[in-house]
Amino acid sequence: MNSESARPLVNLPRSRLGEGPIWDYARGVLYWVDINGGYVHMFRPMDGFTRSIKIDQMPSCVALNNDGNVIVTVKDRVVVLNPDNGSVVRTLVTIDEGPDNRFNDCRCDPLGRLVAGTMYMPMPRKPQASLYIIDHDLKARRLLSGVMVSNGLTWSSDGSIMYYIDSPTRRIAIYNYDVKGGELMGLRDVIDLSSMQGNPDGMTIDSEGYLWVALWGGGRVIRVNPVNKTIAGSVAVNARYTSSCTFGGGDLSTLFISTAMGETPLEYEGYLFRVDLKVRGVRQYTCNY
Repeated sequence: MNSESARPLVNLPRSRLGEGPIWDYARGVLYWVDINGGYVHMFRPMDGFTRSIKIDQMPSCVALNNDGNVIVTVKDRVVVLNPDNGSVVRTLVTIDEGPDNRFNDCRCDPLGRLVAGTMYMPMPRKPQASLYIIDHDLKARRLLSGVMVSNGLTWSSDGSIMYYIDSPTRRIAIYNYDVKGGELMGLRDVIDLSSMQGNPDGMTIDSEGYLWVALWGGGRVIRVNPVNKTIAGSVAVNARYTSSCTFGGGDLSTLFISTAMGETPLEYEGYLFRVDLKVRGVRQYTCNY
């Protein structure tokens, strides 16, 4: 198993709860959020440009839209944000699951629809959250119910398989996915990660079809072979609460990793990390709203 180490980017904003990094290939910009701090952060490695946009109500995820704006999930809403001036252009949909729930992770599917999940915030966790898809007519459909903490989402290269993480289950669920209809067509398998230190959180996929999964409380990101379910690689992160990851850079060979602070933060917790790899990622799908 290949093992790498990521380095902290201490020149970038530090987050209380860093999450959801995503690379905008067209702009050469990395986005990520600080959920508890209430910020959407931007970083352009080419010239070091950074910007932090204050967003109320816990921004939890960023997705790319085809008009150059970005989509942001906040507590009970999905909004379109202009990253150049920081203004909210419009609200796509509002989901009311009560005060104990909020949106968490999200991704655009292969046909440009947002798939976004919610989470039950109090402890102990209860299966009272959901996974939604927002159709192009801006109607939200529930794909899954009985979710506790909706997290990592990604698709196979042909879009026929959706990989999904509900963190407290400590597994990756593998669903057949109907791309045209935006429907889950049945659970085909699971990858059990309960032997790992930490809970699976955010996730991305590389050009070889392997899954990269951040382990919350485990201080690392693992590379998972979804066919034989083995751990093919690992990236050590000097922060316990690794929350998500994405491939970026000009050739998509840099893995950016978000982290969060613990109650008594260690030196580098809350910073974004990076590691340059031999494997490349894939461009993220763009939503079409």
